[in-house]
Amino acid sequence: MRKIVKTALIGYPGVGKSTLVKLLSGKKNLNTSYDPTIGLDFGTASLKDDFQLSLWDIAGQEQFEFLWDSFLRGSSLICVVTDSSTENVKKTKQILNKYKNYQGAKVIAIANKQDTDGAMDPKEIERYFGVETIGMVAVDQDNKRALFNQLTRIFS
Repeated sequence: MRKIVKTALIGYPGVGKSTLVKLLSGKKNLNTSYDPTIGLDFGTASLKDDFQLSLWDIAGQEQFEFLWDSFLRGSSLICVVTDSSTENVKKTKQILNKYKNYQGAKVIAIANKQDTDGAMDPKEIERYFGVETIGMVAVDQDNKRALFNQLTRIFS
């Protein structure tokens, strides 16, 4: 029997939530242009033969924040996504603080855009956030297997 786990990605606009969903879903076109999500987007990823993630990419624009609680409901994992700039990490802590104890869901952070100048180290971000943080470059297909391994470990 296949187990399906709702996994929500939340964060401010332009941090790479949609690109992460595309990466995990096996899409090959991981362009670097910003195309904002309107409301919600979906994807799926199979971690193992009997284990599938239902990925919910929740729009980060301010006008959609009132929907976040509804879209997060039923999530087993909430991935708070930040780009790795100091400014975004500081802003993202507000989201993390609001949702870190949300309805029993496991909460992790993904520090995306590790390839940019001045990117904070994922371990530094982890200390600041107080939750497990995975460093990522979502536009790099080579990162897919590493992220799958991390997510598989979380659910094992």
